[in-house]
Amino acid sequence: MALAPLILLVGCATTPLHPGEPAVAGAVAADHPLASRAGTDVLQAGGNAVDAAIAAALASGVVQPTGSGLGGGGFAVIVNPDGKATTLDFREVAPAAATRDMFLAEGASSTIGGLAVAVPAEGIGLAELHERFGKASLQAVAGPAIGHAASGFDTGPHLAEGLLQSPDMSALFGPGNVRAGLAEALRAWVSTGGEAFRSGWVAEDMVDAVRKAGGVLTLADLAAYAPIERDALRGEWAGRTVITMPPPSSGGIALLQMVRATEGVPGDACAIEAAKHAMADRAAYGGDPAFVPVDVSRLLSAERNAAIRADCGPTTFPPEHYAPPVAPVQDAGTLHISVIDGNGMAVALTTTVNTSFGSKVVAPKSGIVLNNQMDDFAARPGTPNAFGLIQGESNAVAPGKRPLSSMTPTVVLGADGRPELAVGASGGPTIITATYQVMRHMLDEGRSAQAAVDALRWHHQWQPNVLFLEPGHPDKAASEARGHTIKEMRAFSAVQVVRRTATGFDAASDPRKHGAPSVVP
Repeated sequence: MALAPLILLVGCATTPLHPGEPAVAGAVAADHPLASRAGTDVLQAGGNAVDAAIAAALASGVVQPTGSGLGGGGFAVIVNPDGKATTLDFREVAPAAATRDMFLAEGASSTIGGLAVAVPAEGIGLAELHERFGKASLQAVAGPAIGHAASGFDTGPHLAEGLLQSPDMSALFGPGNVRAGLAEALRAWVSTGGEAFRSGWVAEDMVDAVRKAGGVLTLADLAAYAPIERDALRGEWAGRTVITMPPPSSGGIALLQMVRATEGVPGDACAIEAAKHAMADRAAYGGDPAFVPVDVSRLLSAERNAAIRADCGPTTFPPEHYAPPVAPVQDAGTLHISVIDGNGMAVALTTTVNTSFGSKVVAPKSGIVLNNQMDDFAARPGTPNAFGLIQGESNAVAPGKRPLSSMTPTVVLGADGRPELAVGASGGPTIITATYQVMRHMLDEGRSAQAAVDALRWHHQWQPNVLFLEPGHPDKAASEARGHTIKEMRAFSAVQVVRRTATGFDAASDPRKHGAPSVVP
């Protein structure tokens, strides 16, 4: 696969937040060069890693609306220089009027239109993330995004590809790609501390758009929404500590299952078996812990690990081997941002509108693209979702419930107990396997960030019973010999990673999505 060249953007002088305050060194890896640069601009002005991650996320929503924006939601893993960690869950929830069987009626869509829209949470979540952990002003954090929305920007390759698939979304942009309504929404986010996304004209604009498109979202849903601070999951890898996202993300559990099962085992064969087990467990047991019990300790137990490792043999198995049958019940719409600042604070932030341009519903005044996150529930009994995932009863639709997610924002502490690596990906369920592979390339094999991200990838999600390989993957013949059904698929995930080294930062943005990192020396 042809890879785009690495572009290293070194920030120029930026007005500091306080006179005499030095710029903060650091690195930002986002899936668009302007988003990475927005993050380092804030670092140079004296902001911290959280400020930089939010700035990159807001800028991404302007210049890369295929994947994220204020009409979506996400997860963040935040780790202080001393290794103290927490997470913030600002995942969308089902509206209060949602029902278990709402998508069984003829014509009811969980992917397109108003019914597909879960409660938009990114504007609320990023504001709370800043309030809890940020240092810069909201104006400084949102400044780059407002600038791009008000003045326009060049159409990048990923956006151009998305518009070819969804030409109606060209209406988002004025001449020169100006997004005047979104600039005003961002200014309202700044002036109200995010409250404009609970009430006021921005909230009303989103609700009106969803209702006119046949959805059930209300202003009361927005007013009632609350992000949740959760305890991070922890695991060990080669003398390091892996810190990742707990449920309702399935990504953290699956990642740690793969890490534990493959420790000391070379090659990908065992990792693929571990991925099949992890994804089968996801389907059978994953869900919102406020609604269903998710037995994390059992899924990460020594007994479960031993059972997974026992399958690391010369052949693979049919789907029913990996988990009991699930009870009846292409990367585009997600982005990831990794940041480590010069003080050692690390943030892994993943946000999403789900699939490309989400529900295709756009709030007319603000230009906000609304998510189609309802498809991440078990929307229709026995029917795979847009990513081909079979969903269990534990992930059934319910009012106020968060849908299961594959997002896997992760920070790794080095042997010194300080953040060494911030990593994550976009790509639906391929997020989990892609994040694992890049971590393994860097931590076990000693590859640079760019070499690890460039490496050809595999993916298996249990169902469909297919091993996806990027064209030219060297393990194709060996995998066929083990009994895998192979399907070649291009560029199904995009990883962003930053590593703190003894001499500075090693950062990479995935060329599959035409990203580029930005580094403040």
